[in-house]
Amino acid sequence: MTYAIAVVPITAAKRVAFLPVGVSIADPAPGGVSSPALVEVAKRLYTMRKIRDDLLGETLFSEPAWDILLDLFISDHERRQLSVSAVCIGARAPSATALRYLAMLQDANLVERTRDERDGRRSHVQLTVLGRRRMANLLGQLVAK
Repeated sequence: MTYAIAVVPITAAKRVAFLPVGVSIADPAPGGVSSPALVEVAKRLYTMRKIRDDLLGETLFSEPAWDILLDLFISDHERRQLSVSAVCIGARAPSATALRYLAMLQDANLVERTRDERDGRRSHVQLTVLGRRRMANLLGQLVAK
């Protein structure tokens, strides 16, 4: 059986559909959980996904968008800039697949690309303010439970 992913640009008006109902964009992480605790959760989730893939096989599980968001959340805390190619590697998916998911995350206003000032051929990827808040909220919910 073969599956296909359709990539459709999302207009600004439709971006709201990506947000959970009843949660404001400005919601802080629940319980005031510290940023290092959230980053530790993100690191553990990212590592666990790699272990799961190693033990059970990459073909059974594929979540490039989630891997991208975790990787960017961690790199944001560590003050590291990730290039587009580094993000594709971190997604643990073929480059074309990772780039499709990166475009979807951009359309959802969760990540943004910026040109490298020293090398115009390269772009960096980072979480948007919304993306950072969403990830902190989600990871905070995991810590609070």
